[in-house]
Parts: sequence; structure tokens; C-alpha cells
Amino acid sequence: MGEDDFGALDEGLQRILNLEGRPLSGLSVALVRDGEIRHEGYWGMRRFACSGAAADCPAMDEPVDSETRWRVASISKPITTLGVLHLVEQGLLDLDADVSDCLGYPLRNPNFPDRPISLRMLLSHTSSLRDAEYYFPPLSHELWELFLPGGRHFDGGIHYAKPVAGRDLSPGACYAYCNLGYALAGEMIEKASGLRFDLYMQETVFGPLGIDGGFNPLLVSDRHFLDISPIYRKQKDESLSWNPEGPWYPQVDDFRGIRPVIPVRLPPEAKIPAGDAEDSLALENYRVGTNGSLFSPQGGMRISAHDLARILILLIDRGECAGGDGRRRRLFKAASIDSMLRPEWIRDEIRHNYDDCEETKPCTWEFGLGLYCGEGPDGRPGLWGHHGDAYGFLGGMFLDPERRSGYVYLIGGTGADPDLNRGTNSRLYVWDEKIRALIEAAL
Repeated sequence: MGEDDFGALDEGLQRILNLEGRPLSGLSVALVRDGEIRHEGYWGMRRFACSGAAADCPAMDEPVDSETRWRVASISKPITTLGVLHLVEQGLLDLDADVSDCLGYPLRNPNFPDRPISLRMLLSHTSSLRDAEYYFPPLSHELWELFLPGGRHFDGGIHYAKPVAGRDLSPGACYAYCNLGYALAGEMIEKASGLRFDLYMQETVFGPLGIDGGFNPLLVSDRHFLDISPIYRKQKDESLSWNPEGPWYPQVDDFRGIRPVIPVRLPPEAKIPAGDAEDSLALENYRVGTNGSLFSPQGGMRISAHDLARILILLIDRGECAGGDGRRRRLFKAASIDSMLRPEWIRDEIRHNYDDCEETKPCTWEFGLGLYCGEGPDGRPGLWGHHGDAYGFLGGMFLDPERRSGYVYLIGGTGADPDLNRGTNSRLYVWDEKIRALIEAAL
């Protein structure tokens, strides 16, 4: 299919943006063929004019364009994995060692005390850890407090899988998607590198690729900070119902051109430590290696579709990329990229080696390191990659290494409840199913 053949694809994507009763705020797409970006498209709005006359509100709606940067939720995980593998290549981290050795505190599921937890398990969601709806302690709190008795967030060991009769939920045996594992991976990056997670990722991934994005909006240039766009829903907050005919409400990153003083979560005012509140809430006083969740290694990356497609090409080219001078250079060993696409866990219906706490039957067939093979738009196993879903954002990055092709799609906001809008041929959300089917047909 040639470049001129993408017209039908673009028309189809425009229709998905305006599905009756299920609108999307904005959409950006980038397609890769033969290891090169061959097509990009942008639809809808990245920012909506505010009601009222506040000085920091845009005077009119702003359209999605090639520079639009969104917080891409769990598509962040494979990029965090690249950061881990860079340290593995240097011998500073070990995928199979007991993570307790690096963390400096004992991380053992008390229900399976004889089974060490490894970094490989964290990256493949087989660690026996559980999110338990809370996996991001704020600034001035420490990550160990979720795992050790006496910690403010231990809550009786709620972040560990409990034994179930007739099932093996021990570390390494069972899959259960867990954001918390990537917070621990972020903390191990800090311990091994001596750098704060966001700065390390800037130095290791974004800087070498020339990508103006990352896990900290304060590290984005003045030129492109204005391109970081809110994520929207047609639901003011989670306690209220959705209204597809109503206004778009920003959920996160509603910066309106003003850089946040502190770009990470802060504790509720009632829980700020007395006496030293100013010091404890100053990011420059943060002790590296104490709270790997601060910059959301599991979901906090801000990036454009174009730049995410460049990372996709890095994966397709097994760690090589083109520099500004056009010359090829290697950022990661080919073996590291191969390990991301090699299954560490394969779904087995007979052994039932997945935990029903997350979903009755996961949409995942195989999981490697930071990448997985999940259900495709036809309901069968699809391409390898990663999906993102948070605060109204939906999107994905998927690749076909053998054909050296793939694609990225980013949705800036949903206008109807995703859980009530599943596809007809798969358990994907209706927008994901339709977008992926159209793009994969075009590729």
C-alpha cells in the first residue's frame, strides 16, 4: 500500500472521533513501515476553551497537532523497562537477583516467605504483588511503607497476594497486572544509578533520542511545555455520571501554560509532617532511592505520537537509532530488546496461572519484559506492544518486528464510560478495537 492509500484510513479515524454518543476529544496516530514513519494524522482538540473569562484559559479550542504531548499512562512501562535494561547491560542491576539486595529492605511476600522476588518478575507482572488500589505514596513518604509492618500504607499486607486453595499465586508462578511493580523498578533504577528516576530516564532514553518529553513536565523545554495537553473526560469526577453531550472536563495536566511548582503528588494537608513540612515537601531534598513511584514509572510519561513512534522504531531496530547526523548508533544491546519480546509468562487455562483479582480472564496471552501479546481487534492474540488507560486517556504502541512495522495511537479523552463500551469482536474498548482494526488493515 502506498502513501496515497492512507486517505481511507484517515476518513475512518475521523468517524471514530465522532461516534454517536461516544465522542473522543482528540486523537493522534503514527504508522511505521519498513522501520520508518510513513504516515501521521491528527484529529480533534487537545485543549478546550474554558467557560468564563479566566486569564489563563485559551480564547478558543486548540486542535491536536504533531507537537501535542499527552500523559500516555501504561505505555510508559516499556520505556521504563528500557531504563532498567540499560543498567542490566552495565552490570548494575540483575534481572534474577532478590530485589531486596538492591532495595535495602526485605521485599518478601509474607505468605510465600521462601520465594524471592526478582526484577524479572516485577517487569512481567508475576511478582505476587498487588496494587490494592493504592500504589503511589506521595512526596515525603517512602515506598517501603507499603510493604513492611509499621509502614503508613502497609494495611495488613494488602499489597501481597494471599494463598488460594488449589492455586499457586507465589512469586514467579502467576500473572496479575501490577503498577506497583514498576514503582519498585523505578526505585531500583535510582538505587543503581544514583540519579532521580526522571533525570536518569532523560539521560538514558529521551536525551539520546532528542525527544523533548519525559516523566517530569518541568524537564520539557519552554517551547514544548505549552504542548503538554490535559487528559479529558465527559465526567466531572468519578462520583458523577458520564454525559456524552456535556462539556469536556480536564482530569490531569491542566497546566494552562504555568509550570507546577512541584510536579509530583503531595500528601493531603492533614498528613503533612509537623515542624519540617517545608523541607519534607521540597523536591530538591528528596532522597534518591526512597520513593520510586514519585514520577510514575508505570504511567507518567509525556510524549507526542511522533516521538513515541521513534521509540517504536528503536524497538524494531533492536536498540539502534539514527543520530542527528544521520549515522546509525546503538543505544541498547539487541539482546536487551529481544528480552522484552520473549515471553516470561504464557497464559495457561488448565493451570489457571493468572489471578482473578484483576479480571476474570485477562486480555493478555503472553508477557515479556515491559511488552506483551494481548487480545487483538479480532479477539485473537494480536501484536506485541502495550496499551494505556488512565484518566480518560486511551492509546497503544504495537509492533510487528518481522515486518518492521507498527503503530502508535493516542486518545486525549473519552466522552463515555469505557467499561460500558466494549468492542463487538474483542474485549477491547470500542475505540481501541475500531482504531486498531483500521490501522492494522492499512499496514
